[in-house]
Amino acid sequence: MPRVRTTKALAQRIDLNYFKRPIPLRRARFWLCLLLPLAGLVWAGSKLVASDFRPYSSGALSKGHVLLTKDCTTCHVSDKGAFFLRTSDKACVACHDGPIHQAGQKFEPNCGSCHVEHKGGVRLISTSNESCAQCHANLQTKSGSTSYAHTITSLNVDHPEIAVFRDHRKDPSTIRFNHYAHMKKNLLGPRGSVQMECADCHRAPVAKAAAWHYGSAEAVSATATAAAPVLKADLYAPDPARALMTMPKFTESCSACHLLQFDKRITEQAPHDKVEVVHAFVVKKLEAYIAAHPSDLREGADEVQRLPGRPVAAARVLTPAQWVAERTKEAESLLWGKTCRQCHAITTTEGQALPKVAASNYTLHWLPLARFDHDAHRGFACASCHPNALTSKDTSEILLPQLATCKTCHAPGAEHVESRCFECHAYHDWSKRKEITPTFVPSVLHATLRPSTNPPGQ
Repeated sequence: MPRVRTTKALAQRIDLNYFKRPIPLRRARFWLCLLLPLAGLVWAGSKLVASDFRPYSSGALSKGHVLLTKDCTTCHVSDKGAFFLRTSDKACVACHDGPIHQAGQKFEPNCGSCHVEHKGGVRLISTSNESCAQCHANLQTKSGSTSYAHTITSLNVDHPEIAVFRDHRKDPSTIRFNHYAHMKKNLLGPRGSVQMECADCHRAPVAKAAAWHYGSAEAVSATATAAAPVLKADLYAPDPARALMTMPKFTESCSACHLLQFDKRITEQAPHDKVEVVHAFVVKKLEAYIAAHPSDLREGADEVQRLPGRPVAAARVLTPAQWVAERTKEAESLLWGKTCRQCHAITTTEGQALPKVAASNYTLHWLPLARFDHDAHRGFACASCHPNALTSKDTSEILLPQLATCKTCHAPGAEHVESRCFECHAYHDWSKRKEITPTFVPSVLHATLRPSTNPPGQ
């Protein structure tokens, strides 16, 4: 009769203490679990003793601070033996003088709250919109009042229109200029029909090496005293050679078409300069001419006759001084009354020999609270951002692009370019910076500062 095997009988054959018996795999796992953490602690302790704090870092430093990778104590200043602290503003201003944004601001954020380190090779200037919104989402000042917009959280949500359009401003320049007349097709130029382009008058200073199409070397005054406007670096335009455009100059952009001839006897043109310089130039050229052509001092009757219907005047013989004085009056009547007045605002005062020309009053920087880089946009056609420049006939019209034009490219999303506040605005007012006395020495250079064993002069 076959033996019957029950489950209970089979269970009695199992050793219930099998898991207590030592086996090689279980023994190796035990020692690994014990020794590996211990080795890690020993390694971390050795780094601490050697003052190498890199194992405790939360990430790589930015490019501007990469030299401090081994010098953690430069920013993480210990306080009463506690090293693992957030960086303090005191450590930042030891190397950087960061003036505040506005003297009347009610809240000043910590450096580390806006410039977040240990995120790799990022730009620390790339602050988040939330950092700016700490104040500008509900702007308040110590005095309680402000002339700026009270609520701004981002460019694409509630940023107000550019101030020049919001306040309906006009261009204060006194120079009369018609963009439409100069951008027409088949415009008569010095060498036939031409089609002018924006770059014929407007260029960044770094591009001035290229030849000017409508400039004339003959119009450059050897005694010119009027200097071109100087573009100075400031808070919002740290590199004016890239950010701004130079003001058009007559000698570079206008002189080939708009001639400053003042007398049919003289081929040279008057300089584009102050009225005193122009007057002296005209007198000098007329004096030189009459000295070389003394026969012109005798004027025939046909030369004296100026208007029809008047009786014929007798011939005259003038002195050189009289001839120069009369010709100068005629030449300057042409210059002040017609040629120069086409562009300049000229005021004549009774009793004064020379008129007064109003200052050009150019505006170099239309966005004083923002920064813009034309060089970064050089791949775009000028008219794509300044479309009104092709049709504007009013000199006082401001031809800046409105904010909606900027938003077409600067918007959230992968298909758009960066639109955070830092692209156009800065926090620190670097025009108020103060020079500091640097004291930091990188650890890699400590060896070079060891005192020399040789006496001075040996």
